Amino acid sequence: MRVRIRYYGRFVTLLEKFEEWVELPKGAKVKDLIAFLRTKYPQLEGEHIEVSVNGRYASEDARIEAEEIAVYPIVSGG
Repeated sequence: MRVRIRYYGRFVTLLEKFEEWVELPKGAKVKDLIAFLRTKYPQLEGEHIEVSVNGRYASEDARIEAEEIAVYPIVSGG
């Protein structure tokens, strides 16, 4: 399945891109996507990666059944 990944925060600087299209196996989960990204981009090793699918936060065990994925570093503040 082909999905568009949009990067936010410092990931844009680390990866030098705002978005890309990638091919994932059907039935892939968020944890599979994170593992794929860590392999493709070693600079993400050690980074906490948050993922949303169609605008909603997704746990690592959630299946990716959407075309629109957002990837961003952990956000904190007050």
